[in-house]
Parts: sequence; structure tokens; C-alpha cells
Amino acid sequence: MHKWFWLLLLLSSCTPSPSLSLSPSRAALGEEVEARLGGMSAEGAQVFVGTEPATVTMREGNTLRFWVPNVAGGPQTVRVVKGTQEARASLSVLGQVARDRVLLRLPLGQTPRLPAGFTRVRKDDLQACGFALAELGYTGETLGRALEELEAQDPAYKADPESLWSLGSLGSWGGEAIGALQAHNRGWGGQGVRVAVLDTGVDTVIPQLPGYDFVEEDDEPQDAFSGGHGTGAAGLVKEVAPQADILPVRVCDEDGFCRASRVVRGVCWVVQNRQGPTVLNLSLGGDTPVEALKLALEAALSQGIPVAAAAGNQGNYGSPAHYPAAFDLPGLVAVGALDRNLSPAPYSTRGAYVDLSAPGTALECVTPGRGQGQCTGTSFATPLVAGAMALWLSAQPNLTPAQLQQRLEENAQPLPFPPQEVGKGMLDLSQKP
Repeated sequence: MHKWFWLLLLLSSCTPSPSLSLSPSRAALGEEVEARLGGMSAEGAQVFVGTEPATVTMREGNTLRFWVPNVAGGPQTVRVVKGTQEARASLSVLGQVARDRVLLRLPLGQTPRLPAGFTRVRKDDLQACGFALAELGYTGETLGRALEELEAQDPAYKADPESLWSLGSLGSWGGEAIGALQAHNRGWGGQGVRVAVLDTGVDTVIPQLPGYDFVEEDDEPQDAFSGGHGTGAAGLVKEVAPQADILPVRVCDEDGFCRASRVVRGVCWVVQNRQGPTVLNLSLGGDTPVEALKLALEAALSQGIPVAAAAGNQGNYGSPAHYPAAFDLPGLVAVGALDRNLSPAPYSTRGAYVDLSAPGTALECVTPGRGQGQCTGTSFATPLVAGAMALWLSAQPNLTPAQLQQRLEENAQPLPFPPQEVGKGMLDLSQKP
């Protein structure tokens, strides 16, 4: 009797969990996704994307279809639940993206083969990053399936959405709080280091090197954004690293939209034109990751260029992951924002990817035409960290990006808050370099 009981218990424990596969694996809000189940029937099953219930449009055998509900972009867990059974899979939700544009990554020098529904807008051989990037027009209605269809043309093809990122902004007490003056008194001002500010452009009120404008495709990256987002960011870099050189790269338009394609080309342009120690400041981002940008940032990091990236301003809206800050790349520092009382700013996005925090609320900052304003957001905590990177590289120019990140984190001021809110703590230059 006992023998059969234990045998049945053993057999029941070996029963495999239900499995789930999704097609397509990427889909925009409102698009239909097919779910194939293993080990359970679709009859009566409910579907959840993240925490939101999804409308099921078809059930047949072990297959069902559902519409993607209104959730944040980026990776979301899909759960198909039936009684005590549950199957899970990951869906990449295409959130803030252009529905009529697609990015195609392909080998250098290759002409893209395009299926029906696609038109070639432009193509660039990004030699410094090791790939070509084609911007394609798309006239269809199912963006997720379009990405799969493109990749099916050639094993070397990788398709991305054209993410429409923003600046996320809602000088200064911030520099004082992080100990920038003490670093200056020790002789470190960022001398010999370039900080590339990929933003709305930089007004000439900020001393700068010749840069490039990827919005208007010329060599005059002026700041046309109301209030001057890129100008404010560059000014905060200079507050921390007054002897660093600003390299302005305009990738965001006058309305604050930062197309991922421009950001990719901007990063590769910086890598291509690198002269000596260089830092990348990315005070931008959004909910939908772009693999081409991850590769471009990997190319930058491999060339010794560290990256400071804004963690995002969605703390009051559930803290969806913010890209490119959420990319797990050694040497890319994701920066959260603090209020004046050195507590996490309510707007600052929380997440396991947050590496470091810095003042980001009501910072005095420069505006175009030599004006003064107040800047708030992780966008403006980030250039304080970029400036700190320049100080460290002026002191130790041979530091790798990963080593530099380690130095910043080791010397951070501990804060009594969870790491998903403040990372390793507040940026601190009072003792080192």
C-alpha cells in the first residue's frame, strides 16, 4: 500500500508544468498575439499581460489569441491561467514607438531586401559600431509581425522598433551636495576629457567643441527645445567638471522627441570621432528597448567610453523600466534623482537597474541666451554623474568604464533607502578622486 502511494506521489511530482509560446514575441498595444499552450487546454483560460487582463479573441484546442492591453512598454510577463494551472512567457511590448517606422540592423555594405509593405528611407554604414542601420517606412498594421517578417529575410537581419523616447524633464545645490568643490580644490576639473551630450543640442552660451545635428543633418547642433534641455544638461556637466570639453550631439527635436535611430547614429558618431578620454551623457529614454542601441553602447564601452544614463521619471506611474538606462552593461551607470532632503524624488523611476543617485530636483541651470532656470528630473541628475566621470578620468585616464563605475559606487554616500530607489547611494566627490 505504502509502496503504491509513494510511486503515485513521485509520478505526480514529475508532471511537467504547462508551457507557453507566443507569436509574435513582440507586439504593440492593441495588436493580436497567438499563444500556444503545452500541457493544458485553452478552453476557459484567462490571459494577463503584466497585471492587466487581456481580451481573448479566439480559443481552439491548446491555442488562443489575445489583444495586448494598455500596459507599459518593454518586457512583460504573459500568464495564461486556468484553475490551478498557469503557463508563463515573456512578451516584448512595443510601447512608445512609431507605428510607421522600423529599424533594420544588417551587415556593413549590404543592401537590404525588403518584403512588401516596407520602403527604404535611409541607410547608414556605422563603421565605428560594426553594422549598417536602415530606417524603413512601414505601411502595415501589425508592427510585431512586421519585425519578425523582416528578420526572416536573412539570418543576419535584426529588426527594432523606432522608439520615440523623451527627455523626461519635469545647477546648483546639486554640485555642492556631491562635493564637486572639494574635488576642484584637489586639482581635478575634468581636464583632457570630452563629455558628449546627446540631447536637444547645446546653446553657444556653453563653450563647446564642434559637434553634429542628427535632426537637421548639419554641423550646428543648436538647442531649439523650449527652455533648452541639452543646454541645461551641458551646464550641469560643466558645473562638476569645469575643465571638461562639451561635445554637443543633437538627437532630439524641438518638441523633445528623441528617435532611437538618431540616438544610435549619435552614439556611433561619438565612437567614430573619439579623441582621448570621452564620456557619454544620455538624459533621455523610454519604455521600449532597441537592440541596435544596446550594440552601439557596447561598442562605445569597448572603446573605453563610459555612459551615464537617466533612470527615468516614471516613479509615480509604476516605475516601468527605462531604456537605455535599464540595459545591463558594465560601465553604463543608471542614475536616479534625489530631492533637496537627499531622499528619492517621487518621480524618479525605481528598479533593480538603478546604480547610483544624484541631486535632480530644482537645480539651478543655464538656459539658452545666458538665462537661468530650474531643472528637475533624472535628466539633470545624470549630467552630474557624467561630470564626475570626467573628473575621475582626468585623474585616472586609463580606467575602463567598468572600473570607473566601480569607483563611483565604492565612494558613494550611503543613503537609508532601498537600492532600487537610490542604487549604491548618492554620488560623492568629497574624498576622491
